[in-house]
Amino acid sequence: MKSLLYPLLVFASFVIATFLVFQNLETVFADKLNTLVQYPWQFGALSTLLLASDLLLPVPSILVMYFNGYVLGTFSGTLVSLAGLMLGCVAGYYLGKIGSKKQSQVSTHRALLFLEKYGSLAILLSRGIPILSESICVVCGFNNMPFKHYLLYNLIGYLPLCVLYAYCGSIGYDQNNFMLTLGCSVLLGICFWFFGKKLTKPANA
Repeated sequence: MKSLLYPLLVFASFVIATFLVFQNLETVFADKLNTLVQYPWQFGALSTLLLASDLLLPVPSILVMYFNGYVLGTFSGTLVSLAGLMLGCVAGYYLGKIGSKKQSQVSTHRALLFLEKYGSLAILLSRGIPILSESICVVCGFNNMPFKHYLLYNLIGYLPLCVLYAYCGSIGYDQNNFMLTLGCSVLLGICFWFFGKKLTKPANA
């Protein structure tokens, strides 16, 4: 349990601190994206970097994904959002892995046990939750979760969210539409939890 709580609490505290110190950056990011609406390639590049840096900076990732759909359309917006988020996941994983080297080496059995009990469901459920999603990435690297499994679960967790926000953004910005999108993302997390419990129940029985 210590291998779960220690990196989770340390990294979550760090991210919360950056949110408090750099809270005005959200407005800066949103304004910068607005200025690049007429330049889709530059917009896509900046958006990818912003989503990747969400690991450490208070980037309004939901708003960025929504803008991606508005500017780039559903397909391209989905790809750009997914690329940025997956880059951030890889960075978070290796950040945790570097921290784990200071501890005693984690056995393959322990890493697999972590994956079976917490990993897959934790990744799927946390993808749309700020701070927690980044912290879980670091925890997975810290516990040496198999990298291929880690990437797969992140892909499964992020892809529906990227499609959802890109599609709704491509329709055009509307406050009611945006709130409906947020509600759908929460519903998606509940579905992941329900089916995740169904899949893991036989193994735990």
